[in-house]
Amino acid sequence: MTFWNLSKPDYKSDYQHSFVNGALEHPFGVPGIECSRCGATWGGSRVLPIDCPSALRRRRHLRERWPLPDAEHRRLREEIQSAVRKRGQECPSLRPGDDLQPGILDIPSLPRFDFLWCRLGTVVVSERVRGVIQSVCRTGVSFAPVKLRKVGKREATIPAPIPESGEPEDIIKEAQPVRRKSHIGPYYEMIVERESKSPPGGHPVSTCSECGRDKIDDKKRRITMTSRMWRGDPVFLLATTLYIIVTDEVRTRLEALRPTNVRFVSPDSF
Repeated sequence: MTFWNLSKPDYKSDYQHSFVNGALEHPFGVPGIECSRCGATWGGSRVLPIDCPSALRRRRHLRERWPLPDAEHRRLREEIQSAVRKRGQECPSLRPGDDLQPGILDIPSLPRFDFLWCRLGTVVVSERVRGVIQSVCRTGVSFAPVKLRKVGKREATIPAPIPESGEPEDIIKEAQPVRRKSHIGPYYEMIVERESKSPPGGHPVSTCSECGRDKIDDKKRRITMTSRMWRGDPVFLLATTLYIIVTDEVRTRLEALRPTNVRFVSPDSF
């Protein structure tokens, strides 16, 4: 079995990366946690395909995301789960740091590409890419519509501008926006919900019974993808990482589209 890392291209600079891809924001999510049992203060980077319940959107803790003591954190998680289930949706066990929908995209150029790399661990894709992935993945991958907030007028094929501050992130602030966005997209956040088995040396040394944090010995962990680690999913995350992995079949189907702003990297090159 051959596997490929779905990856962004090599850009000439951080300015070009920001100019082409923009930044995806999730205004609502589960805050981090201060765990009294293991002593860790942390929050993960998982994205869920679940809209933040309307009744909770004014809650400061879901917007500011500052870590909460474990007991208060547990109550908040239960409240979110209850609100989601009341509207007839399933809700998985929530983790510290989970992002909720919607996802809001600011991009300083006109989005013309099939893949937009605007957040680690997920990727924003075009309608036609979504169609291919859905044709091979009946479960394990969800798609959430992305809301376009600010879209720049310039084409992404021209050299990236350098903002006055020198910071790549400020390209978005200085971009002149288009007046109408109805002709752009649609775009979707591709949320990968399955993962491989642990890589060699990547099995948790311990797991906190309170906050669920896995402790991994990074010195022993080897980042690779082998057939023994595969659980049978066409698209999945490499366990303990944010790498999106696809099978050779998925790569072949995507390449038939001649997709833009993406490359397929062998896991052997990690």
